Amino acid sequence: MKTTLLLVAIASVALLSSGTSASESKGPSVTVGTLITNKYLASGTGSTLSRDPALQSDLFVMFPNGFYVDLWNSRSLRGSWDDGSLGNEVDYSVGWKGAVAEGASLNVATSYFDEPRAFDLGKGDILYTRAFLTKGFKLLPVTIGYENYVAMPSSGFRGGSLVSLGSGKSWSGIESKISARVSAAAVYDFGTLGTSSGVIFRGGAGIDWKASKRLTVNLIGANWFVPVTPRDKRSSDVAFSTGVTWSVK
Repeated sequence: MKTTLLLVAIASVALLSSGTSASESKGPSVTVGTLITNKYLASGTGSTLSRDPALQSDLFVMFPNGFYVDLWNSRSLRGSWDDGSLGNEVDYSVGWKGAVAEGASLNVATSYFDEPRAFDLGKGDILYTRAFLTKGFKLLPVTIGYENYVAMPSSGFRGGSLVSLGSGKSWSGIESKISARVSAAAVYDFGTLGTSSGVIFRGGAGIDWKASKRLTVNLIGANWFVPVTPRDKRSSDVAFSTGVTWSVK
């Protein structure tokens, strides 16, 4: 919790400084996205949180100094928003992303997962902090990651950590109108949120169409995970999605 308060304070300073120097910078960039997915997979731990389809939306604001804030929401398309389903969630995030050396970038952030009963803070909620260091190489970039989960006392879960090593690649064609992306990572889970410790593979892929300067249509996307440790009770799974992303500024 102290880490979250510190990051919030730093982000607040960034917001203020951004507002006072608007004439000297291009100002923040704002991206709004929404997609429909056939199920909800946890991006970090490789768990299937809900097998019901969901509408997932995101409001992302990036400031010129590298700080960002993010508001993300998942709404199950079955049941009510406060029925306790893990398909319903609101995430509040603050972070920083930028270059730390030639050819290397760092992305650090903390998120508060408001779940499974949205807006009922402290009950079942999770604090998620992560850091990803990416170094570009001739063939592919390499990303080293550390992720930590802290469960609220009444959540019924236990926290835990993950370390990962991964990479990704993107391509574009047809006058940069169509693009494809793919990523994959090997992850060691120390036993997060009640799971068994062990190795999982996770990743994603997608095809996008840049319909206009600001509008991108996410034609199809997929997120997947595969547990490889025999004692791990998680099952391999994949979720498919489609949606749109609008760059406001």
